[in-house]
Amino acid sequence: MSIQLHNMSKAPDAALFHHPQGANQKCLPALFNGSDMLRVIGEEQDIRSAINSFNSSYHEDFFRVREISKAYLATLTPHNAELLADVLRNALLNWGAGSRKAPILHLPAEAAAGLCNPNLHAKLVRFDTHQLGAFALSSEDRRIFTTEGMYPSAVHFDAELLGVLRMLADALFANNTNVTYPMKALLLITGFMPALDSQVRNGLKHAGFRGFTSTQYLLPSDTLKAAGQKLCRLPFSLGHCWGQNKELLIKAVQKSDHPALQVEPGRVFDILLFMQQDPSRKLIAL
Repeated sequence: MSIQLHNMSKAPDAALFHHPQGANQKCLPALFNGSDMLRVIGEEQDIRSAINSFNSSYHEDFFRVREISKAYLATLTPHNAELLADVLRNALLNWGAGSRKAPILHLPAEAAAGLCNPNLHAKLVRFDTHQLGAFALSSEDRRIFTTEGMYPSAVHFDAELLGVLRMLADALFANNTNVTYPMKALLLITGFMPALDSQVRNGLKHAGFRGFTSTQYLLPSDTLKAAGQKLCRLPFSLGHCWGQNKELLIKAVQKSDHPALQVEPGRVFDILLFMQQDPSRKLIAL
């Protein structure tokens, strides 16, 4: 199968934010009033139990795709895109794509062609490179980056996140308008952040978050809408929680049946929030 690579378009430059809290942090405007600082309230054994009780086939799907995606993210070639499209399709089907009201997947050849877009590839590489540990909240509840060389501004990051979800929706699915499955694809390829399916949204609800409870969470069309703002703030809340509870979380993961998750904070939170749909599991809260 022959696949042509698309021409890469350069994203517009964005203004740098001042960083009064230190040379290694850039301040981003807070999006909401009130604190979104999550806390881990579960004990080590609770976290370990949630990970071990999570559907084993979902664990297998994630690690299988991440293994293939590493080659794709390292080097964009038609062959690597084809391999990723194939394994990604199988995982997304297992995760519900094409069933009930879920979007229909493009055929593998069309999906591989979409994954060959260098602009999409570059965005995915950035999300793979900058995991949740590089995002945080300041003591004033403002969004900050903890690593230099990430995104030059809030506008840039927000547009990047919503843009990559839109590109994944177009590349992998037919007529998709729901945020859930592009987020599942982003999670599988890069491990960046949880996918907002109904179970994770219920987990967020039980954690005390508002605004993630709708049954059909549409792709936000721009970053000024409330849905887009909530989505773009979530990585900073989760990243802050990871930073504040890293020792506990890593220790629990290392003692679980899936120790490789210790370098996948986005997936760890995806699992914990999914399992917290059961209100008897007290794992994370505001």
